[in-house]
Amino acid sequence: MDAPTLDQLTNEIRDVALQVHLAQERSDERDVVAAAHEGVDRLSQRYREMLKSLSPGEQMKAERALGRRVVDLKRLASLLPKLPAGPRESTPDRAVGGGAVDARRITGVSWTNERSKPPAATLGVGADVESWCGPCGALTTHSIVAMVGREPKQVLCQVCGSRHGHRTTAARRTSPTASSPEYEEQRGRPVDPEANRRAAELRALGEEVAAAEHVRVFDPKERYKAGEIIAHPEYGRGKIQNVLRSSLIVRFSAGGLKSLMLM
Repeated sequence: MDAPTLDQLTNEIRDVALQVHLAQERSDERDVVAAAHEGVDRLSQRYREMLKSLSPGEQMKAERALGRRVVDLKRLASLLPKLPAGPRESTPDRAVGGGAVDARRITGVSWTNERSKPPAATLGVGADVESWCGPCGALTTHSIVAMVGREPKQVLCQVCGSRHGHRTTAARRTSPTASSPEYEEQRGRPVDPEANRRAAELRALGEEVAAAEHVRVFDPKERYKAGEIIAHPEYGRGKIQNVLRSSLIVRFSAGGLKSLMLM
């Protein structure tokens, strides 16, 4: 199969973005979630095939045009429920005698508080491992880039591309002791009410867009009203703040205030 062109991959990214946003809203439907995972995997493979077919100069142009969008879709897909390997069978929700309270099964998809880990014997440089990624703020798939004995030491996030030490939980921030300079500095530091207000507004926006039932997929050819919630393939969900003649001013819970052009 021939490598896709830049225009073809742009259209594929748009289609896969719709699949991922649909899976976010219907995450209890196994087929919808599976289609989103398969679409992102296929898109990633097609993107790599396209880059291999281009010259170094054209690769840089393609990465600037599409690389960030592909990475964002992989990040969003990593937050969807994980599907178990093997034949797909429908599993009743909370069957009699079926597992602990924190393990909930819906139509064959298992949500648990822990992710399965690959056997230790398969670990090595270049292998995949689940690791905590600080920039992503979640457990994501990483590639091992350095080992110490049989344990991963350095890993590379396949979602955001950051390289860091391997860990399976978030790093804990130690509280400064009462006698430490850090404690004295924090105790004497005045509270910034403006920063607190902005943080509270951001939290409220995130809760509002996450709970919204009516979400429109952004299309530059459509017309919108202030206050509507939209889903953008690159920035995720956001709330329209203002509607101008040829653009929208949208505040996204993750990306902040953005201007989106209309046709």
